Amino acid sequence: MVKKQNTLYILMAVAMLITSCSKEFLETNPTTQVSDQNLFKSLDGAQTLLNGTYRYLTSKSTVVETSGIISWQNGLDAAAKDIIVFEAQGYMQAYYNHFILASTRADGTLSFNMWQYFFTLSGNANEILANIDKIDGDATGKTQIKSQALAIRAWSYFYLARLFSQTYAIAKDLPCVPYYDKPGTIGKPREKVSVIYQHIVDDLKAAIPGLAGFSRKYKNQINQQVAQGILAEVYLTMEDWANAAATARLARTGFPIMTGDQYKAGFNDWGNAEWMWGQHQTIDATFGNVPSFTLWANKSRGLRWSYDTYCVNDQFKNLFSATDARNQFWKRTDYNLWTSDKFRDNATGTGDVLMMRASEMLLIEAEALARQGGQDAAAQALLWELQDKRGATRITSTGAALVSDILVERRKELYGEGFAWFDLIRTGQGLVRTGDHPRIINLPARSWRLIFQLPTAEFTTNTSITSADQNPYDGVY
Repeated sequence: MVKKQNTLYILMAVAMLITSCSKEFLETNPTTQVSDQNLFKSLDGAQTLLNGTYRYLTSKSTVVETSGIISWQNGLDAAAKDIIVFEAQGYMQAYYNHFILASTRADGTLSFNMWQYFFTLSGNANEILANIDKIDGDATGKTQIKSQALAIRAWSYFYLARLFSQTYAIAKDLPCVPYYDKPGTIGKPREKVSVIYQHIVDDLKAAIPGLAGFSRKYKNQINQQVAQGILAEVYLTMEDWANAAATARLARTGFPIMTGDQYKAGFNDWGNAEWMWGQHQTIDATFGNVPSFTLWANKSRGLRWSYDTYCVNDQFKNLFSATDARNQFWKRTDYNLWTSDKFRDNATGTGDVLMMRASEMLLIEAEALARQGGQDAAAQALLWELQDKRGATRITSTGAALVSDILVERRKELYGEGFAWFDLIRTGQGLVRTGDHPRIINLPARSWRLIFQLPTAEFTTNTSITSADQNPYDGVY
């Protein structure tokens, strides 16, 4: 680990929760002083830590590209091929240095910040898991807190595995990341990719039954269907097609696909019935300049601060038919680039941030069915359900062409939501930018440039790894 996974991180998360969130929203204790000695004296203390961990998902810093999961969603999509970052603001040069130029080197701040961020989350989960059973209290309440912590740990390692190693299907025996399942432990060697994924699956399979009957108050919390959704994403990456399809189907039960009009209304309200998981922003607990709304060059924020910098590649824009509700593109003549109205703030400047929705689950199911063979009709039916909602032309292809068309549909439906970079890696497409993209690049499939190196700091604090354990920076696996 870069730093010891101890209560320092936990108290940081709790402190952020208490000082920056409204009490009513996350139901925190009124105290402003929380110590590690009394965190686990009651279920309320454990819940406070869990709330703080959720709050850490939207942590913000003075640097927009290193402010938690919102930054990673924005940046990793921009690192692919469909989104363009226009240099409207000099401050956004950091995005070029890291995401746009895919700077995955060990000495880059991005590698360090991602590593630290997800290990902090998993470390908080470990603290909960190590102590929750010692608390006297309602057994159901303890099970629900424990299950959420298991899901958070699994989700964190899923990100780490995809960022710091080649994808599961081709790299089961490659080194991945160290695995820590107890708080306060440091300095372990890299585990194999297959070992890390087994831990991820085991945690989620343990969490899902423990969340049965858990009725969350807020969509920032992981309930049973969100845990199923994470597991469906994991199975898709593992190319376990049957389980990916079945789990995605379960996950989206009760979450209707939004209409075309709802899609066009803008992605800023977690009250949308399709949203399965999201982060809420209030006047008292804002995400600063980190959310997508501040980045898109669509002038939707009025006089509020905006980086005014995200546009779309013209080749991507051309994928959409005129009748498609998702065809929300218009030309910025001053930039000579196309932009999108998909992400725009609400009237109070406090738009919510999406993390999971039903359309993603539908597309997972459709892709997994199409890849199994013999289920083209079922995959098409799912795709048509989505395309009919969007006013898009139905796809009638079969076989390998159907799989390719579903991957294009993922790009069209989910752009800006944090999937593009990972989809390139897991499907072996490489990174090829064309059209009016100002940063043309051509990286082949399995390029090490698409995989982050372990941060330099890890080699100074972890004696169980040496320079021989580092990922290559260049070349092809």
